[in-house]
Amino acid sequence: MSSPSTTAHDGSPLERRGGVGTILRPVETLGFWAAVGLPFVYMPMLLTGVETSAEQLAVAVLLSAHVLALYLGRRHNAE
Repeated sequence: MSSPSTTAHDGSPLERRGGVGTILRPVETLGFWAAVGLPFVYMPMLLTGVETSAEQLAVAVLLSAHVLALYLGRRHNAE
């Protein structure tokens, strides 16, 4: 007995077709562009100095958001 194919007839992965692909595409796009733009937000904070605990928390949250955005946007336009 053979296992089901993980690619469609046109060679594209099944998870990129249909409903799942429709949901993933905007998430990947948003993740990609967030990963591009977030350094413009937290780099000036790092360059001017992070002194208060609120600034430290903000930088930590922005860095965490950047890592998440990198993960989510990693396959954006990977074809």
